[in-house]
Amino acid sequence: MIRLDRTATEPLHEQLYRQIRDELKSGTFTDCASRLPSSRVLAVDLGISRLTVNLAFSKLHAEGYLRSKAGSGTFVANPLPESFLTADKFATERIRRGGPKAYRPVERRPRISARVKAIPDQRAGTQFDLGALGAGAGISLVPGLPAVDEFPINIWERLRSQVLAQKGTHLLRHASSRGDANLRKAIATYLCDFRGARCHPDQILIVGGMQQAMLISAMALLDPGESVWMEDPGFHQARRVFTLAGAKVVPKPLDQEGIVIARSPRTNQPKIIHITPSHQYPLGMTMSFERRTGLLDFARAHGAFVFEDDFYAEFRFTGPPLPCLQGIDDFGRVIYAGTMSKILYPSLRLGYVVAPEALIDPLVKIRSTMDQHSSAIDQATLARFITEGFFLSHIKRMRKIYAERREVFIKHFNELLGDRFTLQIPEGGLNMVAWLKREEDFPAISRVTLQIGVKPSPLSFYCIQARPKPAFVFGFAGWTPAQIRESLVKLASSLRRAGIP
Repeated sequence: MIRLDRTATEPLHEQLYRQIRDELKSGTFTDCASRLPSSRVLAVDLGISRLTVNLAFSKLHAEGYLRSKAGSGTFVANPLPESFLTADKFATERIRRGGPKAYRPVERRPRISARVKAIPDQRAGTQFDLGALGAGAGISLVPGLPAVDEFPINIWERLRSQVLAQKGTHLLRHASSRGDANLRKAIATYLCDFRGARCHPDQILIVGGMQQAMLISAMALLDPGESVWMEDPGFHQARRVFTLAGAKVVPKPLDQEGIVIARSPRTNQPKIIHITPSHQYPLGMTMSFERRTGLLDFARAHGAFVFEDDFYAEFRFTGPPLPCLQGIDDFGRVIYAGTMSKILYPSLRLGYVVAPEALIDPLVKIRSTMDQHSSAIDQATLARFITEGFFLSHIKRMRKIYAERREVFIKHFNELLGDRFTLQIPEGGLNMVAWLKREEDFPAISRVTLQIGVKPSPLSFYCIQARPKPAFVFGFAGWTPAQIRESLVKLASSLRRAGIP
Protein backbone atom coordinates (compact mmCIF):
# COMPACT_ATOMS: atom_id res chain seq x y z
CA MET A 1 0.00 0.00 0.00
CA ILE A 2 2.39 2.68 -1.29
CA ARG A 3 1.38 6.31 -0.70
CA LEU A 4 3.65 8.99 -2.24
CA ASP A 5 3.42 12.63 -1.14
CA ARG A 6 4.43 14.89 -4.00
CA THR A 7 4.35 17.98 -1.75
CA ALA A 8 6.94 16.54 0.68
CA THR A 9 10.59 17.62 0.62
CA GLU A 10 11.69 13.96 0.62
CA PRO A 11 12.34 12.80 -2.99
CA LEU A 12 9.84 10.35 -4.47
CA HIS A 13 12.43 7.61 -4.94
CA GLU A 14 13.40 7.91 -1.24
CA GLN A 15 9.73 7.68 -0.19
CA LEU A 16 9.30 4.59 -2.34
CA TYR A 17 12.52 2.99 -1.01
CA ARG A 18 11.56 3.68 2.61
CA GLN A 19 8.00 2.36 2.32
CA ILE A 20 9.04 -0.88 0.59
CA ARG A 21 11.82 -1.38 3.18
CA ASP A 22 9.38 -0.81 6.05
CA GLU A 23 6.94 -3.29 4.54
CA LEU A 24 9.73 -5.86 4.48
CA LYS A 25 10.64 -5.08 8.09
CA SER A 26 7.01 -5.40 9.22
CA GLY A 27 6.77 -8.93 7.87
CA THR A 28 4.12 -8.20 5.26
CA PHE A 29 6.12 -10.32 2.83
CA THR A 30 5.96 -13.56 4.81
CA ASP A 31 7.22 -15.62 1.87
CA CYS A 32 10.77 -14.69 0.98
CA ALA A 33 10.12 -15.91 -2.55
CA SER A 34 7.57 -13.08 -3.07
CA ARG A 35 7.88 -11.46 -6.47
CA LEU A 36 7.64 -7.68 -6.68
CA PRO A 37 5.86 -5.91 -9.54
CA SER A 38 8.11 -4.93 -12.42
CA SER A 39 9.47 -1.38 -12.49
CA ARG A 40 7.30 -0.65 -15.52
CA VAL A 41 4.08 -1.86 -13.85
CA LEU A 42 4.87 -0.13 -10.54
CA ALA A 43 5.65 3.14 -12.32
CA VAL A 44 2.29 3.05 -14.13
CA ASP A 45 0.38 2.14 -10.94
CA LEU A 46 1.98 4.96 -8.90
CA GLY A 47 1.98 7.55 -11.69
CA ILE A 48 5.74 8.12 -11.51
CA SER A 49 8.64 7.65 -13.88
CA ARG A 50 10.32 4.30 -14.30
CA LEU A 51 13.63 5.96 -13.36
CA THR A 52 12.21 6.81 -9.92
CA VAL A 53 11.26 3.16 -9.35
CA ASN A 54 14.68 1.95 -10.54
CA LEU A 55 16.46 4.31 -8.11
CA ALA A 56 14.44 2.91 -5.18
CA PHE A 57 15.01 -0.70 -6.30
CA SER A 58 18.75 -0.05 -6.72
CA LYS A 59 19.08 1.11 -3.12
CA LEU A 60 17.08 -1.88 -1.83
CA HIS A 61 19.32 -4.19 -3.89
CA ALA A 62 22.43 -2.56 -2.46
CA GLU A 63 21.23 -3.03 1.13
CA GLY A 64 20.33 -6.70 0.56
CA TYR A 65 16.54 -6.50 0.59
CA LEU A 66 15.95 -7.51 -3.03
CA ARG A 67 17.46 -9.87 -5.56
CA SER A 68 17.03 -10.10 -9.31
CA LYS A 69 16.61 -13.23 -11.38
CA ALA A 70 17.29 -12.92 -15.08
CA GLY A 71 14.14 -13.29 -17.11
CA SER A 72 11.95 -13.70 -14.01
CA GLY A 73 11.88 -10.35 -12.22
CA THR A 74 12.66 -8.90 -8.79
CA PHE A 75 12.16 -10.92 -5.59
CA VAL A 76 12.43 -10.43 -1.84
CA ALA A 77 15.89 -11.52 -0.72
CA ASN A 78 16.34 -14.77 1.14
CA PRO A 79 17.66 -14.29 3.72
CA LEU A 80 16.83 -10.70 4.59
CA PRO A 81 19.57 -8.49 6.03
CA GLU A 82 20.96 -9.82 9.32
CA SER A 83 19.50 -7.02 11.43
CA PHE A 84 15.98 -8.28 10.72
CA LEU A 85 16.47 -12.02 11.08
CA THR A 86 16.06 -12.45 14.82
CA ALA A 87 12.61 -12.89 16.26
CA ASP A 88 13.22 -10.31 18.99
CA LYS A 89 14.17 -7.53 16.60
CA PHE A 90 11.33 -8.50 14.27
CA ALA A 91 8.80 -8.37 17.09
CA THR A 92 10.22 -5.09 18.42
CA GLU A 93 9.95 -3.49 15.03
CA ARG A 94 6.35 -4.70 14.60
CA ILE A 95 5.34 -3.34 18.01
CA ARG A 96 7.16 -0.03 17.42
CA ARG A 97 5.26 0.46 14.18
CA GLY A 98 1.94 -0.37 15.77
CA GLY A 99 1.56 -3.63 13.87
CA PRO A 100 -0.35 -6.69 15.04
CA LYS A 101 0.63 -7.96 18.49
CA ALA A 102 1.28 -11.58 19.26
CA TYR A 103 -1.57 -13.21 21.21
CA ARG A 104 -2.51 -16.57 22.56
CA PRO A 105 -5.66 -17.87 20.89
CA VAL A 106 -8.51 -18.61 23.27
CA GLU A 107 -10.28 -21.84 22.42
CA ARG A 108 -14.03 -21.45 22.55
CA ARG A 109 -16.52 -24.00 21.33
CA PRO A 110 -18.85 -22.46 18.75
CA ARG A 111 -22.49 -22.12 19.64
CA ILE A 112 -24.33 -24.87 17.80
CA SER A 113 -27.95 -24.26 16.81
CA ALA A 114 -30.78 -26.17 18.44
CA ARG A 115 -31.69 -27.38 14.95
CA VAL A 116 -28.44 -29.33 14.68
CA LYS A 117 -28.54 -30.56 18.26
CA ALA A 118 -31.99 -32.01 17.65
CA ILE A 119 -30.82 -34.28 14.81
CA PRO A 120 -30.80 -37.84 16.21
CA ASP A 121 -27.28 -38.90 15.27
CA GLN A 122 -24.44 -40.06 17.49
CA ARG A 123 -21.80 -40.14 14.76
CA ALA A 124 -18.83 -37.79 14.75
CA GLY A 125 -15.75 -37.02 12.67
CA THR A 126 -14.73 -39.75 10.24
CA GLN A 127 -17.86 -41.75 11.10
CA PHE A 128 -19.65 -39.53 8.58
CA ASP A 129 -17.34 -40.78 5.83
CA LEU A 130 -19.59 -43.22 4.01
CA GLY A 131 -16.64 -44.01 1.76
CA ALA A 132 -15.38 -46.15 4.63
CA LEU A 133 -18.13 -48.61 3.71
CA GLY A 134 -16.60 -49.19 0.29
CA ALA A 135 -14.24 -51.80 -1.04
CA GLY A 136 -11.53 -51.07 1.50
CA ALA A 137 -13.86 -51.95 4.36
CA GLY A 138 -13.95 -55.67 3.51
CA ILE A 139 -17.08 -57.80 3.55
CA SER A 140 -19.11 -55.92 6.11
CA LEU A 141 -22.67 -57.02 5.14
CA VAL A 142 -23.80 -53.48 5.89
CA PRO A 143 -27.36 -52.94 4.61
CA GLY A 144 -28.04 -50.47 1.83
CA LEU A 145 -25.00 -51.01 -0.41
CA PRO A 146 -25.66 -51.90 -4.07
CA ALA A 147 -23.31 -53.93 -6.26
CA VAL A 148 -21.39 -51.03 -7.78
CA ASP A 149 -18.85 -53.46 -9.25
CA GLU A 150 -21.59 -54.60 -11.67
CA PHE A 151 -22.37 -51.12 -12.98
CA PRO A 152 -21.75 -50.81 -16.77
CA ILE A 153 -19.25 -48.00 -16.43
CA ASN A 154 -17.98 -48.36 -20.01
CA ILE A 155 -21.45 -47.73 -21.40
CA TRP A 156 -21.94 -44.80 -19.02
CA GLU A 157 -18.64 -43.19 -20.04
CA ARG A 158 -19.44 -43.65 -23.73
CA LEU A 159 -22.81 -41.92 -23.30
CA ARG A 160 -21.18 -39.19 -21.24
CA SER A 161 -18.69 -38.52 -24.03
CA GLN A 162 -21.49 -38.42 -26.59
CA VAL A 163 -23.58 -35.88 -24.70
CA LEU A 164 -20.52 -33.69 -24.14
CA ALA A 165 -19.66 -33.86 -27.82
CA GLN A 166 -23.24 -33.05 -28.78
CA LYS A 167 -24.03 -30.30 -26.29
CA GLY A 168 -20.51 -29.03 -25.58
CA THR A 169 -20.16 -26.02 -23.29
CA HIS A 170 -23.93 -25.83 -22.84
CA LEU A 171 -23.61 -28.52 -20.17
CA LEU A 172 -20.97 -26.50 -18.33
CA ARG A 173 -23.34 -23.60 -17.71
CA HIS A 174 -26.07 -23.32 -15.08
CA ALA A 175 -28.90 -25.79 -15.61
CA SER A 176 -32.64 -25.67 -14.96
CA SER A 177 -33.68 -25.91 -11.31
CA ARG A 178 -36.45 -28.28 -12.45
CA GLY A 179 -33.94 -30.61 -14.03
CA ASP A 180 -32.94 -31.62 -17.53
CA ALA A 181 -36.05 -31.69 -19.74
CA ASN A 182 -35.02 -34.90 -21.50
CA LEU A 183 -34.35 -36.61 -18.18
CA ARG A 184 -37.72 -35.56 -16.76
CA LYS A 185 -39.45 -36.88 -19.86
CA ALA A 186 -37.53 -40.18 -19.68
CA ILE A 187 -38.34 -40.63 -15.99
CA ALA A 188 -42.03 -39.83 -16.53
CA THR A 189 -42.21 -42.46 -19.28
CA TYR A 190 -40.45 -45.06 -17.14
CA LEU A 191 -42.66 -44.41 -14.09
CA CYS A 192 -45.88 -44.57 -16.08
CA ASP A 193 -44.87 -47.72 -17.96
CA PHE A 194 -43.16 -49.69 -15.21
CA ARG A 195 -44.23 -48.26 -11.84
CA GLY A 196 -47.89 -47.60 -12.57
CA ALA A 197 -47.57 -43.87 -11.93
CA ARG A 198 -49.79 -41.20 -13.46
CA CYS A 199 -47.67 -38.16 -14.20
CA HIS A 200 -46.18 -35.93 -16.88
CA PRO A 201 -42.70 -34.35 -17.10
CA ASP A 202 -43.83 -30.99 -15.71
CA GLN A 203 -44.69 -32.72 -12.41
CA ILE A 204 -41.14 -33.98 -12.00
CA LEU A 205 -38.30 -32.24 -10.17
CA ILE A 206 -34.75 -33.64 -10.36
CA VAL A 207 -33.05 -33.59 -6.96
CA GLY A 208 -29.79 -34.66 -5.36
CA GLY A 209 -31.09 -37.89 -3.86
CA MET A 210 -33.86 -39.07 -1.56
CA GLN A 211 -32.86 -36.99 1.45
CA GLN A 212 -32.98 -33.77 -0.55
CA ALA A 213 -36.37 -34.80 -1.89
CA MET A 214 -37.63 -35.16 1.69
CA LEU A 215 -36.05 -31.91 2.88
CA ILE A 216 -37.49 -29.86 0.01
CA SER A 217 -40.94 -31.36 0.54
CA ALA A 218 -40.82 -30.73 4.27
CA MET A 219 -39.72 -27.12 3.80
CA ALA A 220 -42.55 -26.54 1.32
CA LEU A 221 -45.29 -27.97 3.56
CA LEU A 222 -44.22 -27.71 7.19
CA ASP A 223 -43.94 -24.90 9.67
CA PRO A 224 -41.70 -25.59 12.69
CA GLY A 225 -43.40 -27.83 15.22
CA GLU A 226 -45.89 -29.39 12.82
CA SER A 227 -46.11 -33.17 12.72
CA VAL A 228 -44.66 -35.77 10.40
CA TRP A 229 -45.79 -39.36 10.90
CA MET A 230 -43.17 -42.02 10.31
CA GLU A 231 -43.02 -45.80 10.32
CA ASP A 232 -41.39 -47.15 13.48
CA PRO A 233 -38.95 -48.76 12.90
CA GLY A 234 -38.28 -46.81 9.76
CA PHE A 235 -35.75 -45.12 7.50
CA HIS A 236 -33.35 -43.44 9.93
CA GLN A 237 -32.25 -40.74 7.46
CA ALA A 238 -35.85 -39.61 7.02
CA ARG A 239 -36.13 -38.98 10.74
CA ARG A 240 -33.00 -36.82 10.66
CA VAL A 241 -34.15 -34.84 7.64
CA PHE A 242 -37.59 -34.05 9.06
CA THR A 243 -36.01 -33.09 12.39
CA LEU A 244 -33.68 -30.70 10.57
CA ALA A 245 -36.74 -29.15 8.89
CA GLY A 246 -38.18 -28.42 12.35
CA ALA A 247 -40.90 -31.07 12.26
CA LYS A 248 -42.27 -32.96 15.23
CA VAL A 249 -41.62 -36.59 14.29
CA VAL A 250 -44.44 -38.87 15.46
CA PRO A 251 -43.63 -42.61 15.28
CA LYS A 252 -46.38 -44.94 14.08
CA PRO A 253 -46.37 -48.71 14.62
CA LEU A 254 -46.30 -51.37 11.93
CA ASP A 255 -48.08 -54.64 11.36
CA GLN A 256 -47.85 -57.14 8.50
CA GLU A 257 -49.82 -54.79 6.21
CA GLY A 258 -47.65 -51.73 6.82
CA ILE A 259 -48.07 -48.53 8.81
CA VAL A 260 -50.95 -48.49 11.30
CA ILE A 261 -53.00 -45.31 11.09
CA ALA A 262 -54.86 -45.12 14.38
CA ARG A 263 -56.86 -42.26 15.83
CA SER A 264 -54.58 -39.62 17.31
CA PRO A 265 -55.06 -36.42 19.32
CA ARG A 266 -55.94 -33.44 17.17
CA THR A 267 -52.61 -31.80 18.10
CA ASN A 268 -50.73 -34.66 16.44
CA GLN A 269 -52.50 -34.58 13.08
CA PRO A 270 -49.82 -34.86 10.39
CA LYS A 271 -48.91 -32.56 7.56
CA ILE A 272 -46.75 -35.31 6.01
CA ILE A 273 -46.87 -39.11 6.36
CA HIS A 274 -43.61 -40.74 5.31
CA ILE A 275 -43.94 -44.35 4.12
CA THR A 276 -41.97 -47.02 2.22
CA PRO A 277 -44.92 -49.07 0.89
CA SER A 278 -43.22 -51.15 -1.81
CA HIS A 279 -40.60 -52.47 0.59
CA GLN A 280 -40.81 -51.28 4.18
CA TYR A 281 -37.37 -50.38 5.45
CA PRO A 282 -35.99 -52.17 7.40
CA LEU A 283 -38.56 -54.89 8.11
CA GLY A 284 -39.38 -55.63 4.48
CA MET A 285 -43.17 -56.05 4.35
CA THR A 286 -45.18 -54.74 1.40
CA MET A 287 -48.14 -52.50 2.21
CA SER A 288 -51.46 -54.14 1.37
CA PHE A 289 -53.90 -52.59 -1.11
CA GLU A 290 -56.47 -52.07 1.64
CA ARG A 291 -53.96 -50.23 3.79
CA ARG A 292 -52.93 -48.07 0.84
CA THR A 293 -56.46 -46.96 0.04
CA GLY A 294 -57.17 -46.37 3.73
CA LEU A 295 -54.05 -44.20 3.98
CA LEU A 296 -55.10 -42.12 0.97
CA ASP A 297 -58.58 -41.63 2.44
CA PHE A 298 -57.05 -40.53 5.74
CA ALA A 299 -54.69 -38.06 4.02
CA ARG A 300 -57.54 -36.51 2.02
CA ALA A 301 -59.78 -36.22 5.07
CA HIS A 302 -57.07 -34.58 7.19
CA GLY A 303 -55.38 -32.41 4.56
CA ALA A 304 -52.13 -34.35 4.84
CA PHE A 305 -49.64 -35.36 2.15
CA VAL A 306 -48.20 -38.85 1.83
CA PHE A 307 -44.50 -38.92 1.01
CA GLU A 308 -44.03 -42.18 -0.90
CA ASP A 309 -40.40 -43.26 -0.66
CA ASP A 310 -40.20 -45.89 -3.43
CA PHE A 311 -37.20 -47.57 -1.88
CA TYR A 312 -35.96 -50.79 -3.56
CA ALA A 313 -39.25 -51.10 -5.50
CA GLU A 314 -37.44 -52.45 -8.58
CA PHE A 315 -35.95 -55.35 -6.64
CA ARG A 316 -38.84 -57.63 -5.86
CA PHE A 317 -38.11 -61.37 -6.14
CA THR A 318 -41.54 -62.99 -5.77
CA GLY A 319 -43.65 -61.71 -8.63
CA PRO A 320 -43.50 -58.43 -10.54
CA PRO A 321 -42.97 -55.07 -8.77
CA LEU A 322 -46.19 -53.69 -7.33
CA PRO A 323 -47.62 -50.41 -8.70
CA CYS A 324 -46.75 -47.30 -6.74
CA LEU A 325 -49.21 -45.57 -4.42
CA GLN A 326 -49.13 -42.41 -6.53
CA GLY A 327 -50.84 -44.26 -9.38
CA ILE A 328 -54.02 -44.84 -7.36
CA ASP A 329 -54.15 -41.36 -5.83
CA ASP A 330 -57.18 -39.51 -7.21
CA PHE A 331 -56.91 -36.50 -4.89
CA GLY A 332 -53.36 -35.18 -5.37
CA ARG A 333 -52.18 -36.14 -1.87
CA VAL A 334 -49.07 -38.18 -2.78
CA ILE A 335 -45.54 -36.87 -3.21
CA TYR A 336 -43.68 -39.68 -4.93
CA ALA A 337 -39.88 -39.87 -4.79
CA GLY A 338 -37.22 -42.21 -6.08
CA THR A 339 -33.44 -42.31 -6.24
CA MET A 340 -30.88 -43.67 -8.67
CA SER A 341 -28.37 -44.35 -5.89
CA LYS A 342 -29.56 -47.88 -5.16
CA ILE A 343 -30.20 -48.79 -8.80
CA LEU A 344 -27.03 -47.36 -10.37
CA TYR A 345 -24.38 -46.15 -7.92
CA PRO A 346 -24.54 -44.09 -4.70
CA SER A 347 -22.20 -41.24 -5.64
CA LEU A 348 -24.38 -40.29 -8.63
CA ARG A 349 -26.62 -38.32 -6.23
CA LEU A 350 -29.57 -38.02 -8.59
CA GLY A 351 -33.18 -38.60 -7.64
CA TYR A 352 -36.59 -37.27 -8.55
CA VAL A 353 -39.81 -36.02 -7.02
CA VAL A 354 -43.22 -36.42 -8.66
CA ALA A 355 -45.42 -33.81 -7.02
CA PRO A 356 -49.05 -32.76 -7.36
CA GLU A 357 -49.17 -29.87 -9.83
CA ALA A 358 -50.00 -27.33 -7.13
CA LEU A 359 -46.79 -28.18 -5.28
CA ILE A 360 -44.23 -28.31 -8.07
CA ASP A 361 -43.53 -24.56 -8.24
CA PRO A 362 -42.93 -24.22 -4.46
CA LEU A 363 -40.60 -27.23 -4.60
CA VAL A 364 -38.65 -25.73 -7.51
CA LYS A 365 -38.43 -22.42 -5.65
CA ILE A 366 -36.83 -24.14 -2.67
CA ARG A 367 -34.48 -26.18 -4.85
CA SER A 368 -33.31 -23.08 -6.69
CA THR A 369 -32.56 -21.42 -3.35
CA MET A 370 -30.84 -24.48 -1.90
CA ASP A 371 -28.30 -25.45 -4.57
CA GLN A 372 -29.92 -24.51 -7.90
CA HIS A 373 -29.49 -27.81 -9.74
CA SER A 374 -27.70 -31.13 -10.02
CA SER A 375 -24.83 -31.81 -12.43
CA ALA A 376 -26.03 -31.06 -15.96
CA ILE A 377 -23.57 -33.57 -17.42
CA ASP A 378 -24.79 -36.39 -15.19
CA GLN A 379 -28.43 -35.53 -15.91
CA ALA A 380 -27.88 -35.56 -19.67
CA THR A 381 -25.97 -38.84 -19.44
CA LEU A 382 -28.70 -40.45 -17.34
CA ALA A 383 -31.35 -39.31 -19.81
CA ARG A 384 -29.50 -41.11 -22.62
CA PHE A 385 -28.94 -44.14 -20.36
CA ILE A 386 -32.71 -44.42 -19.86
CA THR A 387 -33.96 -43.59 -23.36
CA GLU A 388 -31.52 -45.95 -25.09
CA GLY A 389 -32.72 -48.88 -22.98
CA PHE A 390 -29.66 -49.37 -20.77
CA PHE A 391 -31.54 -48.48 -17.59
CA LEU A 392 -34.13 -51.24 -17.95
CA SER A 393 -31.47 -53.71 -19.05
CA HIS A 394 -29.42 -52.86 -15.97
CA ILE A 395 -32.41 -53.30 -13.65
CA LYS A 396 -33.24 -56.71 -15.14
CA ARG A 397 -29.62 -57.82 -14.93
CA MET A 398 -29.23 -56.60 -11.34
CA ARG A 399 -32.50 -58.25 -10.30
CA LYS A 400 -31.04 -61.55 -11.48
CA ILE A 401 -27.70 -60.96 -9.75
CA TYR A 402 -29.37 -59.89 -6.50
CA ALA A 403 -31.70 -62.88 -6.61
CA GLU A 404 -28.68 -65.19 -6.80
CA ARG A 405 -26.91 -63.40 -3.95
CA ARG A 406 -30.11 -63.45 -1.92
CA GLU A 407 -30.45 -67.22 -2.27
CA VAL A 408 -26.80 -67.73 -1.37
CA PHE A 409 -27.20 -65.54 1.70
CA ILE A 410 -30.35 -67.38 2.86
CA LYS A 411 -28.79 -70.83 2.30
CA HIS A 412 -25.50 -70.19 4.09
CA PHE A 413 -27.02 -68.05 6.83
CA ASN A 414 -29.48 -70.77 7.81
CA GLU A 415 -26.79 -73.46 7.60
CA LEU A 416 -24.18 -71.57 9.63
CA LEU A 417 -26.23 -69.34 11.93
CA GLY A 418 -29.71 -70.87 11.97
CA ASP A 419 -29.18 -72.16 15.53
CA ARG A 420 -28.74 -68.59 16.78
CA PHE A 421 -31.04 -66.55 14.50
CA THR A 422 -34.41 -66.72 12.79
CA LEU A 423 -34.04 -65.14 9.38
CA GLN A 424 -37.01 -63.09 8.17
CA ILE A 425 -37.18 -63.40 4.38
CA PRO A 426 -39.00 -60.51 2.64
CA GLU A 427 -40.45 -60.53 -0.87
CA GLY A 428 -38.00 -57.91 -2.09
CA GLY A 429 -35.28 -55.50 -1.12
CA LEU A 430 -31.56 -55.85 -0.52
CA ASN A 431 -31.52 -56.52 3.22
CA MET A 432 -32.91 -59.04 5.71
CA VAL A 433 -33.68 -59.01 9.41
CA ALA A 434 -32.21 -61.78 11.58
CA TRP A 435 -33.98 -62.19 14.94
CA LEU A 436 -32.00 -63.59 17.87
CA LYS A 437 -33.32 -66.80 19.37
CA ARG A 438 -31.66 -65.99 22.70
CA GLU A 439 -32.17 -62.29 23.46
CA GLU A 440 -29.48 -62.30 26.16
CA ASP A 441 -26.82 -63.00 23.48
CA PHE A 442 -27.31 -59.61 21.83
CA PRO A 443 -24.48 -57.69 23.63
CA ALA A 444 -21.93 -60.46 23.06
CA ILE A 445 -22.85 -60.88 19.38
CA SER A 446 -22.68 -57.10 18.88
CA ARG A 447 -19.12 -57.07 20.24
CA VAL A 448 -18.05 -59.94 17.98
CA THR A 449 -19.46 -58.33 14.82
CA LEU A 450 -17.55 -55.12 15.51
CA GLN A 451 -14.33 -56.98 16.21
CA ILE A 452 -14.36 -58.99 12.98
CA GLY A 453 -15.63 -56.23 10.66
CA VAL A 454 -18.95 -57.88 9.81
CA LYS A 455 -21.25 -55.01 10.67
CA PRO A 456 -24.98 -55.64 10.38
CA SER A 457 -27.03 -52.82 11.86
CA PRO A 458 -28.94 -53.43 15.11
CA LEU A 459 -32.67 -53.17 14.44
CA SER A 460 -32.90 -50.72 17.35
CA PHE A 461 -30.88 -48.26 15.24
CA TYR A 462 -34.02 -47.70 13.13
CA CYS A 463 -36.46 -47.35 16.04
CA ILE A 464 -37.93 -44.25 17.65
CA GLN A 465 -40.29 -45.60 20.32
CA ALA A 466 -40.66 -49.18 19.14
CA ARG A 467 -38.92 -51.78 21.28
CA PRO A 468 -38.78 -54.91 19.14
CA LYS A 469 -36.96 -58.08 20.14
CA PRO A 470 -33.20 -57.94 19.50
CA ALA A 471 -32.33 -58.36 15.83
CA PHE A 472 -29.76 -57.38 13.22
CA VAL A 473 -30.30 -56.03 9.70
CA PHE A 474 -27.96 -57.65 7.15
CA GLY A 475 -27.19 -56.49 3.63
CA PHE A 476 -26.19 -58.93 0.90
CA ALA A 477 -26.30 -57.01 -2.39
CA GLY A 478 -22.82 -55.52 -2.45
CA TRP A 479 -20.85 -58.76 -2.31
CA THR A 480 -20.31 -61.81 -4.50
CA PRO A 481 -21.67 -65.23 -3.46
CA ALA A 482 -18.17 -66.32 -2.44
CA GLN A 483 -17.70 -63.21 -0.31
CA ILE A 484 -21.10 -63.69 1.33
CA ARG A 485 -20.24 -67.26 2.30
CA GLU A 486 -16.79 -66.18 3.53
CA SER A 487 -18.25 -63.50 5.81
CA LEU A 488 -20.91 -65.80 7.26
CA VAL A 489 -18.33 -68.53 7.94
CA LYS A 490 -16.17 -65.92 9.66
CA LEU A 491 -19.10 -64.75 11.80
CA ALA A 492 -20.17 -68.27 12.77
CA SER A 493 -16.64 -69.37 13.73
CA SER A 494 -16.06 -66.15 15.69
CA LEU A 495 -19.25 -66.69 17.68
CA ARG A 496 -18.17 -70.25 18.51
CA ARG A 497 -14.73 -69.08 19.66
CA ALA A 498 -16.40 -66.44 21.82
CA GLY A 499 -18.35 -69.19 23.53
CA ILE A 500 -21.77 -67.97 22.37
CA PRO A 501 -23.99 -71.10 22.16
